Amino acid sequence: MKKYLLSGMLVAISCMTFAQVVRENEAAVVYYMPKTELVIHIDYEVVTQTPGVFYQYAERYLGAEEIIMENNTNCQLRAVRVATESSADTERAYKVTAQKGINTQLVSLSEDGRLVGYGVENASLQFSGRSQGELQNGSKAAYSLEARGEELMPLLEEQFMAGSVAKMAEGAAKQIYRIRETRLNILAGDVEHVPADGKAMELVLNELDKQEQALVALFVGKTQVTHHTHAVRYVPGESVEKEVVCRLSAHNGIVDKNDLSGEPLYLTLVAKKQTLLPAGIADKNTPSLSQIHYNLPGEAQVALTFKGKQMAEQTVAVAQYGVAIPLAQDLFTGKTVPTIQISAETGNILEIRR
Repeated sequence: MKKYLLSGMLVAISCMTFAQVVRENEAAVVYYMPKTELVIHIDYEVVTQTPGVFYQYAERYLGAEEIIMENNTNCQLRAVRVATESSADTERAYKVTAQKGINTQLVSLSEDGRLVGYGVENASLQFSGRSQGELQNGSKAAYSLEARGEELMPLLEEQFMAGSVAKMAEGAAKQIYRIRETRLNILAGDVEHVPADGKAMELVLNELDKQEQALVALFVGKTQVTHHTHAVRYVPGESVEKEVVCRLSAHNGIVDKNDLSGEPLYLTLVAKKQTLLPAGIADKNTPSLSQIHYNLPGEAQVALTFKGKQMAEQTVAVAQYGVAIPLAQDLFTGKTVPTIQISAETGNILEIRR
């Protein structure tokens, strides 16, 4: 099929209006223009520090200086990404009735009523799932030997039978030094049963390292880093400057924009709405227009800043900033049915063939 080039379609359309009321018993297909929504994906990490049950003895038995002595949670912003999703704009509805050359049964709609094509086989729209932002709250766990029994699992029976926390700590420290001595003896070959090959030695050394790290954590504490993504949805309207979309709390992660416990993430949006130039005087060369409209979208310049640092900046197409333009009636004349593909995201023309 040959591509059909559009020409002269914008002539006089600004002075044309179309009634969009469906009358009683009227056979018509109603469709909607799309509406664009910004999806702001916020990537942040939560660093959780937990003291070891023997932190008071870390310097005495291990000579450690960097010791975690209290529970602490710190959230840090890593990256911000902007995506778009579209839905049906029920305030911009249009209808198609049977007229010369147009078969309403060939009009293809998305599940929510957006126009996606005419004469297109198996036209469908794949919807992406809405991103869900999870609010992660830092927790302050109770500090006791009973509540944190799992952390004592590296200890041997002799440490559990010590009778006091101080004796348990001393026994755990001796166990650490025995592990270190065993590792050195294996590397030096000064053991009765040397691992058979390199792979076996690697497995033994790795297991010793895990045991040592678990025991050392009982003294110096643990640091755990988890990564999270939170999605904030924003429907572009008029231009805005430094509007707070959410906040990042050092202890509670993403919080509401009105929660002053967090640092604000600012959105600056410059709307570039689509406009049509005044039409000239219609003459005999002006093409007649159909009831099928496509959308010529506008744009928005989006910038997001956090603590004075620009985290994201890009230009996105915004469907609701656009104008509806009718296709030329000449497209639907002749023996060949045109194939018209329309973007469900922006409402713009993707391709026309006949």
